[in-house]
Amino acid sequence: MEKLKELLNYQQEISNIQYTINILRWELKISTPKKSEQNLIDLISNYESKLFELQTSDYYGKLLNEVIKDIDFKKIEKAEQNYIYNLLRHYEEKRKIPMDFYARYIELKNKSNLVWKNAKEQDDYQLFKPYLKQIIEMTKQYYRYIDGNSKNLYDVMLNHYETGMTSKIIDQLFDDLKKRLLPIIPKESKQELRNYKFEYTDQELIDCAQFLLEYIGFDINKGLLGIYPHGFTEKMNVNDIRIAFEHTNNPFDFVTTIIHEGGHGIFEQNIKKNLSRYENKTIDNLYALHESQSRFYENILGRNINFWIPIYDEISKKLHLNLPLSEFISILNNPVPNVKRTEADELTYCMHIILRYEIERAIFNDDVSLDELPSLWNQKMKDYLGIVIENDSDGLMQDVHWSEGDFGYFPSYLLGTIYDGMFVEAIDRDLGNLDELLRTGRIKEITNYLIENIYKNGGAYTSTEIIKKMCNSEITVNPIANYFEKKYSKVK
Repeated sequence: MEKLKELLNYQQEISNIQYTINILRWELKISTPKKSEQNLIDLISNYESKLFELQTSDYYGKLLNEVIKDIDFKKIEKAEQNYIYNLLRHYEEKRKIPMDFYARYIELKNKSNLVWKNAKEQDDYQLFKPYLKQIIEMTKQYYRYIDGNSKNLYDVMLNHYETGMTSKIIDQLFDDLKKRLLPIIPKESKQELRNYKFEYTDQELIDCAQFLLEYIGFDINKGLLGIYPHGFTEKMNVNDIRIAFEHTNNPFDFVTTIIHEGGHGIFEQNIKKNLSRYENKTIDNLYALHESQSRFYENILGRNINFWIPIYDEISKKLHLNLPLSEFISILNNPVPNVKRTEADELTYCMHIILRYEIERAIFNDDVSLDELPSLWNQKMKDYLGIVIENDSDGLMQDVHWSEGDFGYFPSYLLGTIYDGMFVEAIDRDLGNLDELLRTGRIKEITNYLIENIYKNGGAYTSTEIIKKMCNSEITVNPIANYFEKKYSKVK
């Protein structure tokens, strides 16, 4: 197929610019001097504009249509066909967005992210509020360009992150889960915990992170680690997956963050080569599926005592843990409401996401003003988790997402958790008892199973299609709700 070769050459040009942008973003977050930040923002914005031109050119649209209409198109693998169809869909969406608007939007998001970081450090919502206002307004306009006829703009955002997802579907899933979980969420810890105080160097944390990542199946030869106030995984290309994490002296938060980001990274490293040729991204519109994997590793595997049995001696040395495994696991699974989403246990975490979803929906339905946001946030934290918020840094400014315009992303975390309950049942059916696999150090059998059934196809299939094939079921909260009730009802 000559036209397919032509498309792949064009895709390589797109990927090269995306690679450059991603490296620059990493530098902006991890190592750029403060006085150089604006210079780097301007450089990123310039490359973003060039990328946008490539992704919306007449030539690109003509080429995609010619490939799809080619008589040989049906001869290539179905997953690859789906990737090309998705490229055409994204092309048609982006063509609706004016170039000058897109450039201003990208520049604002980069600037807003830096202002958020400073405002959070200074606990100054008033500093961040003007940027949040602009981000909300421009995000609304962005999605109006994509689908100006939609009666529910927030649904357009949700579909951007998870294909086929609507607020109606999420309302039902989250309401069902909330009814099952609120009765078993304790308002305070029932366990007396020792006051652990640890001090680590950056290198000690990096060494331990590398050990954990390699244990679960992350290829460190295709990865890099960095320190940042908020954990994240950045794909440069399929052979360069970077993981950042906060320098913390809390070993429990540290290990869960590393295992979480490792789940993202393993997914990114294992896309089939023929699919990774199509732009430098894995899964547009399937973010809940991606989050399901990070949370699967963090919670379903990483909070299970059997996960730690083969490696705890090594981990305790690296983190100077002078406590038995039973106590370590007890702390990892202590369901006590936490101010911070990223430090929450797997049970109370669900309510963190539900309250963010409800606030986002209110923002884009024009049901709440910027001045009311802090009090709305604080009230929901009190209602759902019994927590009194003392400052906005620990309140509505604790997450990076809104500063970057990622409205509609938060539900992906909890949808992913719902998917996880279904994936556990599939693994027990196809591989055998999950606890036994972990206890005997066979975690890579689980990783290989996920590679074969999910990761290798990247974003070729929707979450609904994958779940139906793996689990023979529609999406339901019952498996994960049963998991939580079995595990935590005794704690009350």
